[in-house]
Amino acid sequence: MSRTEVFNGGLLSPFWWHDQETSYHNKFMVRLDHNIDPEILKNAWNRTKQVYPLIDLIPERRDNTIVFCKDETVNDPVLSRVPLTPGTKASAHRAFSLTYFADTVTMNAYHCIVDGGGINMIFSTLMYFYLEEYTGQGDEQPPVITTEGRKPEEYFIPLSSVDVGEFEQQPFVSYTRRKGMFIDLDMCPDEEGNIRIARIKAPVDQFIQKSKAIGANPSAMLAILMAKAAYTLHPEKKGDLAFVLTMSARNAFHIPASIANCSANLLIPVSYEEIMKDEISKAAGRIRAVIDYQRQVDYLKTLTKFYDTYDWIQAKRYAFLTYIGKLDVGANTKHIKGFEMTDDATDSIYMMELNGEFDISFQCGKVTEKYMNAVMKILGDFGIDVEVETAPRRIMRDVSDPVL
Repeated sequence: MSRTEVFNGGLLSPFWWHDQETSYHNKFMVRLDHNIDPEILKNAWNRTKQVYPLIDLIPERRDNTIVFCKDETVNDPVLSRVPLTPGTKASAHRAFSLTYFADTVTMNAYHCIVDGGGINMIFSTLMYFYLEEYTGQGDEQPPVITTEGRKPEEYFIPLSSVDVGEFEQQPFVSYTRRKGMFIDLDMCPDEEGNIRIARIKAPVDQFIQKSKAIGANPSAMLAILMAKAAYTLHPEKKGDLAFVLTMSARNAFHIPASIANCSANLLIPVSYEEIMKDEISKAAGRIRAVIDYQRQVDYLKTLTKFYDTYDWIQAKRYAFLTYIGKLDVGANTKHIKGFEMTDDATDSIYMMELNGEFDISFQCGKVTEKYMNAVMKILGDFGIDVEVETAPRRIMRDVSDPVL
């Protein structure tokens, strides 16, 4: 079937080759308070395509660029217990696949096209449209993007395509004592290559109250929790740790509506003494300060310019930390009873706010349960109520054909 080029997306992302090989893609999944209505989901998906027409195009590699084409095939939601691999016949060769089963809806996508923030925008619009039709009620001012008929260049804007303009170069945050740092070698897949995940939840008000009491914000608190868990689980280790905090650089580059890769990796070095010996408020203040420094526009532009020049930045890190923010589709958010984001990593921690609770997910390889239990103990010691939402289990790999 012939394809027609619609949009040139610019330079090919390094993630392209990985997306072709991996059976784990970035996923957003929600569990609703009812079984999915297939017709309503199809309608919502078609409306979402009007807001983000690019999700109904087929990506192709041409030399060092990526172009988006269209053909006559249809990319409808697919009934399947297991998410479908993007780019395959079952997903109509699109970079996005949408599956549903019972009360869950899952979207997964090529990372070379979108990052977590981009998926969040698309998925939130989809769920808004679905729940609006399902309940018969919408919001006068929807908290999601609903503008139809936009051109891809209006919302597909990778950082690599943005002119950073004039800026004052900033010194990089670095390791003070790189020698002697440690990682957990058990943060790896099991013998069969499976990645395990677990989720807990805690009240947002309690979490924020404790964070403010020690001078932290949610991102800094996440780093403190994982650092304390690491040192608690490895009492023989006294070396430094470093976490990578992933955050969106969209606002800094004035492209808030972009779904493309707009993530910046911020470094958070920590030491045994400040986490386990000093007053925790001292650690919280320093971590928050180092995060705030890296969130400056000039720092983000310095970092982006470095990426553009060298393609990568060397970072010996313990785990990736991501505070996604809030899943909010308006008044109908109450119908969403659970949320999960996964990727192909074995050292990723995600936190998102949903209906007054923080969902924290752990992808820690073979030691997922150990880290979940350790963080739950620390939260309890902080006076924060916490409970297991999803017991440790393996992440489902994408499949090329529906599983019923």
